[in-house]
Amino acid sequence: MRLKLALSMTTAALLAAMASPGHATVLPYKNVDALVNEADGIVIGTVRSVQASASKPHDVHTYVTLDHLEVLSGRLNAPTLTLRVRGGLVDGRGLHVDGAPSFAPNERVLLFVQGNGKDLVPLVGWGQGMFRLVPDAATGKTKVQDAEGHDIVGMAEGHVQRREGDEMDVVLLGAPEMTRARTPKPEMHAGQTDDGSPSTTVQVQAMPARAMSADRFVAEMRQRAAGHAGKALRSVTPQDVQTEDAGQDAAAPNQRAARQPVAMPEGGGVSLPLPRSQPAVADQR
Repeated sequence: MRLKLALSMTTAALLAAMASPGHATVLPYKNVDALVNEADGIVIGTVRSVQASASKPHDVHTYVTLDHLEVLSGRLNAPTLTLRVRGGLVDGRGLHVDGAPSFAPNERVLLFVQGNGKDLVPLVGWGQGMFRLVPDAATGKTKVQDAEGHDIVGMAEGHVQRREGDEMDVVLLGAPEMTRARTPKPEMHAGQTDDGSPSTTVQVQAMPARAMSADRFVAEMRQRAAGHAGKALRSVTPQDVQTEDAGQDAAAPNQRAARQPVAMPEGGGVSLPLPRSQPAVADQR
């Protein structure tokens, strides 16, 4: 089962973005200030385990446990943090949510956590709130990548920059042009032959921008997070979900419907209301 989601801003912009070939999920763009200000907490951690669990048919979640934590903002009174992400694979069957980031054991990540246990993806702007800190074969150091594995090459006026031409799997509505770092134009010059006469013009290929170092990126995020207190962060485990489900079974049907998002078939896709209080939500294909 696959869920496709669109968060509406303006009808015209939404329809235009959803018409783009190859894109399934439309999300409002988040700059660095939005990532920091909207986060319950900002953490750096190592993915220790990734486990999918289904509390009921078609209700699959993946539980991502982080350790070796550094909390840049927010409060956490535990050595680990477990995030619940909608989707996953259990016994060969499961649920895929387009636009939800994936996690791999032992990778180092910087996360802008929001709504853990409540939201489909407990990160600000979904994949926009995840950065991977990975080895850089070119320099032998550590570089930073986005959730989709694109190198981050810089910061400009509060916007994270990727290389021009890197295609995103989601549509980010409202993203400015400066989020794409333009590669310098190739240089053109003419040399001289042995007899001193002009030679044919030669094109010199410009070098692409290097990936931003993880040290520099993390230092920038530490500075920006310094003035953001954040909130208390808590882990969400399959056992927590089972306890919540038991409590919901004893509640009135209308109360259960308000707490649990329900996926309803709609044409070729799925309509899925968000549990957070956001502007109007649309999921139309």
